[in-house]
Amino acid sequence: MNLVNGKPNSSISIFDRGFLYGDGVFETILVINKKLININLHIKRLKSGCEVLKIKNVDYSKLNKYILKSLKDEQNCVLNINITRGTVKTRGYNINTGAIPPNIILTTSKIPSFSKINPIKGISTIFSKNILSNNILSCIKHCNRLEQIIYSKEISKKYPEIILCDKKNNIIEGVSSNIFFIKNNTFYTPYIKNCGVEGVMKTYIVSLLKKNNQKVLSRNIKKKSISFYDGAFFCNSVRLIWNISSIDGFKFKPNENIKNLIKIIKNEIYE
Repeated sequence: MNLVNGKPNSSISIFDRGFLYGDGVFETILVINKKLININLHIKRLKSGCEVLKIKNVDYSKLNKYILKSLKDEQNCVLNINITRGTVKTRGYNINTGAIPPNIILTTSKIPSFSKINPIKGISTIFSKNILSNNILSCIKHCNRLEQIIYSKEISKKYPEIILCDKKNNIIEGVSSNIFFIKNNTFYTPYIKNCGVEGVMKTYIVSLLKKNNQKVLSRNIKKKSISFYDGAFFCNSVRLIWNISSIDGFKFKPNENIKNLIKIIKNEIYE
């Protein structure tokens, strides 16, 4: 089902600022047995993004009603929530021309099939030839994903996800995922400040690990330091976890900590 401000199968104006300028935020949520996975974390990030972009007057009680309406005939799916600044009366970047009611757009789609990927066996990956640029809007899930769109050209059947670094060769994330490394029994995740997105699944995993008395640290992880670690994995809200078997030809041995984490998360989400 597609909803725009609660109206089924309706269209969005070509003068919507999300369409014109990418002026909005979005979330991608996995729905299993009508359960919205990590919905509170997604809404929290949605609110944070709207605050950063100064998108005001979002009616979150209506959003909740729209979500229920969009999932009325859905059991298992992916729910996308887009909130844009709204439909403009005059063109231009200026947001000080008067209050514009924000647009709320919800769409549902089938859960992508990852049948050819065994999350425990993992995938091979490489470092992207491109570099993530610094961005004052880092960490939020805004609607301008042009970098990721361009960099996705490097993704292939052999490398279904790739690693992006900043200009200082710090590992940041995948094209559409966050990344963790592990050494002994400690989990490490890249420090994200000037570029990259703080993913909901990453936040969930950090919380889960701490809840189970596992040590988790955020740090700058250099591209050249991968051989220091015992293992690594990608994560996002739809794929959950993909173990990384190798990076640029450097192979990791099977890691029990990652294997156990995959099982725990799968059980929690599909229970």
